[in-house]
Amino acid sequence: MLSIDSIWKEFPNKILFKNLSFRLKEGMRVGLVGPNGAGKTTLLKILLGLETPDKGIVDIGKSVSIGYLPQEIIAGSDRNIIEEALAAFPEVADLEHKMHSITEQLAENPENNKLLTELSQLQEKFEQIDGWDIEKKAKIILGGLGFTEEQLFEPFNSFSGGWRMRCYLAGMLLRKPNYLFLDEPTNHLDLNAIIWMENFLAKWKGGLIMISHDRNFLDKSINNILELNRGQAILYAGDYSFFINKREELLQQAEKSYNNQQKTIAQTERFIERFRSKNTKAKQVQSRIKQLDKMEKIQAVKTSKNFSVQIPQPERGPLKVVDIKDVGKAYGDNIVYTNLNITIERGNKIGLVGENGSGKSTLLKLLAKVEKPSSGEINYGPGIKAHYFGQHQVESLDLNATIYETIFSISGGWTETQIRSYLGSFFFQADMVKNKVKVLSGGEKSRLALARLLVEPANLILLDEPTNHLDIHSRDIIEAAFKKYSGTIICISHDRHFLNAVTNTIIKVDKNGIKSYSGNYDYFLWKDGENNKIIEKKVSSRDTRNNKNSYKELKGLRNKKRKIEKRMAVIDDELAEISTELKNNITGSDFEKLQALHDSQNKLESEYLALMEELEGLSEN
Repeated sequence: MLSIDSIWKEFPNKILFKNLSFRLKEGMRVGLVGPNGAGKTTLLKILLGLETPDKGIVDIGKSVSIGYLPQEIIAGSDRNIIEEALAAFPEVADLEHKMHSITEQLAENPENNKLLTELSQLQEKFEQIDGWDIEKKAKIILGGLGFTEEQLFEPFNSFSGGWRMRCYLAGMLLRKPNYLFLDEPTNHLDLNAIIWMENFLAKWKGGLIMISHDRNFLDKSINNILELNRGQAILYAGDYSFFINKREELLQQAEKSYNNQQKTIAQTERFIERFRSKNTKAKQVQSRIKQLDKMEKIQAVKTSKNFSVQIPQPERGPLKVVDIKDVGKAYGDNIVYTNLNITIERGNKIGLVGENGSGKSTLLKLLAKVEKPSSGEINYGPGIKAHYFGQHQVESLDLNATIYETIFSISGGWTETQIRSYLGSFFFQADMVKNKVKVLSGGEKSRLALARLLVEPANLILLDEPTNHLDIHSRDIIEAAFKKYSGTIICISHDRHFLNAVTNTIIKVDKNGIKSYSGNYDYFLWKDGENNKIIEKKVSSRDTRNNKNSYKELKGLRNKKRKIEKRMAVIDDELAEISTELKNNITGSDFEKLQALHDSQNKLESEYLALMEELEGLSEN
C-alpha cells in the first residue's frame, strides 16, 4: 500500500497542498483530476521520491514496485523497438547468460551436482518471470499500441517522441509492477491505441494512479477518482461520470448546510442584539453567545466561475474556403499523398482521424502552408485568413514575458481593460496576468498559446491536438467556444468527446487516401463499422458469385483447404505440447533438449504462418 499523511507543499505565492492525505491500495485504479496547476504531476513526483513535501509523511513499502510513465521521454537508444521494450527485463538476459555459462561447464563435467542444482534454480527463476514467453507478450503489447511487425525491428532512435513513449510504455506494462503511475498516457496515442489501452488498464490487477483529461478514457479504465482542488484531496469510489454526479450532489448538500447554518447564525445574532440590554434575558443571551462561540463554522462553497472563451468571429467569407487539387506529398521515398483532391466549404468543422503516421499532421501543415506540396496546388478562397495551432505551439511562447505582455505585443493597440477582459475569458484573472510564462503549468501555457493565436479573427482555424494538457473543465469551455465559432475548423484530436461536440464532418486518413463522413465521431464509428461489415460480406461471398471456376477446380480447392486446415490443427497440438514441456518438464541436465524444443517450436510456427498465408490465398479464389 502507498500512503500520504498530512503533507504540505508550498511554492512562492501559492500553497499547493495543505494537510493532504490519502491511501492507494492494490486493485485501486485512480484517476487524478483537478484544474491545471492543482499539483497533479507534483503529487506523482512526491510519491516517486522525485520531489519532497515541506511537511508530512510519504509511506511506500520496501517491496513495492512502481512503473512510471512521465509526459515526455527524451532518452535515445541504439537498440531496435523490440529490444528496447525487453530492456525492461534485464534479469531475463542476465539469467539466460548464466544458464548458458553453466551449461557449457556441464558439457565438460555433466555429473557436477552443484552446477546441476544451480542450473535448476536458475531455470525455476526464469520460469517465474515468464522468460520463455516474454518476447511473445512484448509483441502483443507493442502491436496493441500500434507497432507493425516490421517496425519492431527498426531502430528506436528513428521514431518520433510519441512512438518512443509507446515503446517505453510497452516495456513498463511487460514488467507488471505493483503500481502504475501514468501522466497523460493518451497524449501520444491515436484513437485505436487509446481504445486498446483503456481495455488493457480496465483488466489491470495492480494499483494505478493516472493523470488524464480524457473523459471517455477515465470512464473505461479507472474505478476511483481522486480530486485535487485548493490544496485538498477527495476520493470518489467510481468512474469519472460517477464523480461528476456525486460531486454535484455533495456541493448541493454543502451549500444547503452552509445556508442553513448562516440562517441560524443570523437568527441567533438578532436574538442577542435584541435582548442584550434586558436583565430578564441575560441568561438566554449568554447561552446564545456561548452557542455561537462553540459552533463549528461551515465554509462557504466555492464553485468554479462560469468562464466563457470568446473567439473573435470572422466576416462572412466565400463558400469555397480551401481547394486542394491533385496534391501529392512525399519525403524522399516515403510517399504520403498522391492526387489528393478536397474542397473545404464555409462552416465545415472537420475532424481528421487515422492511425499515427497516416498523414493527418502533414495534411494540416499543407493546409496551413507550413509545408509545400510535392505536386498539385492548394488555393484559399478570396480574403480567407487562416490560423494554425501546431502540437508544439507552446514552444514559441516567450518564457520571460508576462501573460499580459504576451497578448499586448500582438493586440494592435488594445487597451489594458480589453486585454484583461480577453485574458479573463481564458481563465487568467486579476494579478495572475503579471506572472511570467515560465511559471505556468503545461495546461496554462496551452491556454495562453491558444489565446494568443485567436486575438485576430480568422475564417479558417487549423488545430493539431488543441486540448492536449488542458484539464477537463478547460476542455469543456474551449469546446463550447469552437461550437459557437461561425468559421471553418479542421482539427486533429484523440479526444472523442471533443470530436463529438465540435465536428460535423470526419475525414478518415489512411494508406488508401481519405474518406469523408458527414457527421460527428460517433456517426463515423457507426458508418465505418457498417462499411467494414459490407467489405467482409463481399469477401465471404466472392466464391459464390464467381462461377468461372469449374466444379472440378472448386472441388480441388476445397480438398486442398481441408488438408491445410488439418495440418494446422496438428501443428497447434504439437506447439501446445512443446509449450507445456518447456514450462514443466525441463531439468538441470536438459539444455540440449531445451534447445531442440525451441528449434522445433520456431520451425512449426514458421510452417503454421506459411500455411495460413496459403489458406488465405485460396480463400480469395
